[in-house]
Amino acid sequence: MTLDFNEVVEFMKEFKVDLLNRFGELIIDEPTNTYVGINRCKDIEEVKLYVVFALCRPIGKGLDERDANRLLKRFNEYFKVNLTRSDLRLMYQELCYERELERFKDFIKRGFPVDELNKANV
Repeated sequence: MTLDFNEVVEFMKEFKVDLLNRFGELIIDEPTNTYVGINRCKDIEEVKLYVVFALCRPIGKGLDERDANRLLKRFNEYFKVNLTRSDLRLMYQELCYERELERFKDFIKRGFPVDELNKANV
């Protein structure tokens, strides 16, 4: 399976990604230099996975509140969820590992059931 760049462009419009450069990097947010490489992605679901992966840390704990909230708003609008910075920080702590990619992909498909992660930490 090869990545359909028409789907990538459509995703970029919907998620408001700033640009795709010649190195196969989606510049999610140019002002904060938040980006992710998509060269190894096989389909649009993997692109979304890596975008979420790339956003968890900056939104959860890396960016100042104003920039984090701006990106979080974009994230929530696209995925039609109402997650918080704490939720993304928890996702970062629990799921942002190469060994967890399949679990993370399933987590996204199921609508980000953050309560499951909270129960795992009790």
